[in-house]
Amino acid sequence: MDETTSRRLDRAPLGEIDFLQVFAATPTPLMMLNRDLAIAFANEAYLETTGCSLSEIQGRYVFEVFPETEERMAVFETAFRKALAGSPNKVTTEPFAIPLDGGGTREIVWTCTHEPIRDARGDVAFILQNALDITEKHNSEKANQVLMRELDHRVKNSLATVQAVARMSLVDSKTMQEARDDLLARMHAMSEVQNLLVEKSWNGSHVEAVSANAMKPFSYDVDAAGRITLDGPRVTVTAKQAQTLSMALHELATNASKYGALSNDTGTIHIGWTYDQEGNGHFALTWRESGGPEVHKPTRKGFGTTMLTRILAQEISGDISLEYNADGLVCTMEGWLEDRT
Repeated sequence: MDETTSRRLDRAPLGEIDFLQVFAATPTPLMMLNRDLAIAFANEAYLETTGCSLSEIQGRYVFEVFPETEERMAVFETAFRKALAGSPNKVTTEPFAIPLDGGGTREIVWTCTHEPIRDARGDVAFILQNALDITEKHNSEKANQVLMRELDHRVKNSLATVQAVARMSLVDSKTMQEARDDLLARMHAMSEVQNLLVEKSWNGSHVEAVSANAMKPFSYDVDAAGRITLDGPRVTVTAKQAQTLSMALHELATNASKYGALSNDTGTIHIGWTYDQEGNGHFALTWRESGGPEVHKPTRKGFGTTMLTRILAQEISGDISLEYNADGLVCTMEGWLEDRT
């Protein structure tokens, strides 16, 4: 039996099977077009998917029933003409506009096969379209593509940050052992804030969570009264702001453990912040040390100072001030968390 014969309309019924009933009951959307591209018949699955009744669409030009852009219409018309010329074909991953009650359309994505249906003379009389709805799969693949592009962007940014931290750690340290220790500590701090952001699907975080996360290696305990205290409202920050703030706090805490309030048994650190949520998004955070040894202004700018006064200041579009008071270092960060461009 050849392919042409298998699609003839004059074939004898197989036993008592009603092929029209089989067509109507097939669970995938099926539609038949005549040579004028008018809809001759559609099964229940097709009607349910498109939200139409057979009486509404039967006998009407297919692109009148389902208006399309010129580009999409050209794709399907080409496929229909191929089928009318006797060539079965498939249109893959093609969006299709479905009219909605009250106007407008919704978009579904079909993979459509088009089969020529021949009459008793062997001429192509109809086109049978079998539509497979792959909207969910298509949207998932698009989302994955966006995710992969975002991941690529973040990986490149992270690698650039690691390179910068490594370079500055080597320049800043006095010995190779010191450079190794500083670099490992900074890499750990970066890893910890990455974990925090992953928990929120990289949708940012808030200042208290970032601060608590950065202070954990320095014996901060959110559930216990200790030497490090946090105080401020819930303030949302972007992923990039969270990373920069975390690194800045890590540098301050590292400095405090070596020379400041955390270098003895009695010193304390208070981190407090405010945020003008109703106004222009002004943000202020103060790091205040007390009870530690007397501090002195350093004779040179190291990695920590650069992180604070250049990188963090740029990220919050503001200013960072450092006061080396006799009773402890005070660092004040002021800027804006909103987009002010």
